[in-house]
Amino acid sequence: EIPEGVVDQIVDGEDEVCNEPIEPCDQKPDQALCKYQDQIDLYKMEARLSIGPVFARHLGHRQYRGEYYATQSDAHVTYTQNWDADIIEQLESTHNEMAVLTTYLTDIQGSIDDNGRSLRSTRPIMCNTDYEGGSQGMHLRHLSQPERYPSIHGVPQLEPWWAAGYSFSRGHFVVNTPYDSYASAMIFQGEEMSIGIRGFTVGYDFYAPERSVCFHHYAIGKNANARSK
Repeated sequence: EIPEGVVDQIVDGEDEVCNEPIEPCDQKPDQALCKYQDQIDLYKMEARLSIGPVFARHLGHRQYRGEYYATQSDAHVTYTQNWDADIIEQLESTHNEMAVLTTYLTDIQGSIDDNGRSLRSTRPIMCNTDYEGGSQGMHLRHLSQPERYPSIHGVPQLEPWWAAGYSFSRGHFVVNTPYDSYASAMIFQGEEMSIGIRGFTVGYDFYAPERSVCFHHYAIGKNANARSK
């Protein structure tokens, strides 16, 4: 069983709550949101009171309840079939209690077949970062990450950075490296640096997964209109 913590920032009367099934459970009980509703911990937040993704992820970390593993991903993500067994196998292959598998995700288009299996033999790795900014100062920001065939086989590859879009680790990473609730103004600039630097200084190592287990619905190609509402 995989418990899920969800922070849903919505406009009442305009947005649908993400844990409500398409059809009533008494009419169609085999829907995923009916079968696994007891495993979903939903925190619904009025969008007008939200202050961005960093604070939402802080609230998501607060939903951790001592599970052996912990994972985090963006909302617009599709997972492969048997992703959980795959990513656990990859994590355990590091033989490192402090390993964190993390990366910017590949686009969904051309990545998963009709049976939920990955079509990719390449994977992204976090190694492309630079300074940006202006008169108020410079800051580090992760750029687009390279998609390559793994040069190391049988084990994930070490990398220097942590990514908020996907992270999988032992559960204690969430406890030892929590989100800074006072850094909510750092919308994508500073969030990943804060977690990455603090995680590394207390002993965590970041790895690029050898195989991608999920893919992102970016606002490009056929998904451009749906994501640009």
